Amino acid sequence: MTMKKFVDIVLCVIACVLAVSAEGSPGAPATLDRGTNELGFWGGYSPDNPTAIGTTTARPFFELNGQYARVLTAGHSWALKYMVELVPVALISQPRQNAQGVDVPSSRRTIYGGGTSPIGLQVNFRRRHPLQPYLNGTAGMLYFTEQVPVSNSSQFNFAVSWGAGVQIWYRKNQSVSIGYKFHHISNANSASRNPGVDSNLFYAGYSWGWKHGE
Repeated sequence: MTMKKFVDIVLCVIACVLAVSAEGSPGAPATLDRGTNELGFWGGYSPDNPTAIGTTTARPFFELNGQYARVLTAGHSWALKYMVELVPVALISQPRQNAQGVDVPSSRRTIYGGGTSPIGLQVNFRRRHPLQPYLNGTAGMLYFTEQVPVSNSSQFNFAVSWGAGVQIWYRKNQSVSIGYKFHHISNANSASRNPGVDSNLFYAGYSWGWKHGE
């Protein structure tokens, strides 16, 4: 199965889950009080690569994440969450390279990886309303079955991302999210080559929230 087919299937499943979930009548919006917990997942795809930090291009990227979040503190109209993410699926499509480190045409294949982002923060605005814009950022690591994103680099990479989106609480304890992340991976010069790769990651997700005692 090609990366494109796999991504299409996963995104279709996510879209179906979001559509079915949203069929219920909206309830009272989640207020995201201190101590509120959330458990969910999201999937995202980047068709291209900017060169803001990394210099590698032509590496489409897909990521499927499970996420746990907890509200650390909240003000009148905002809430700060700590997040931790598990990455069971990270896919990057890249060509093989010749001895000079140049991409070989028609040699593209999909490389599988996985990892975790144990450091993450998100600020939700309008926390008492159904529609809540947010800003977030995460840091962690990914391990791939081959060297990424070029030969003589590394199978192990650090990963950081930051971005924005909107979380829509269609029920008091259930929400869907859509957003954008600037995603960067790098081996931090632990290998002979470290060009890094940036991704424009567009994603959608679902989460379920609860407080202790509910």
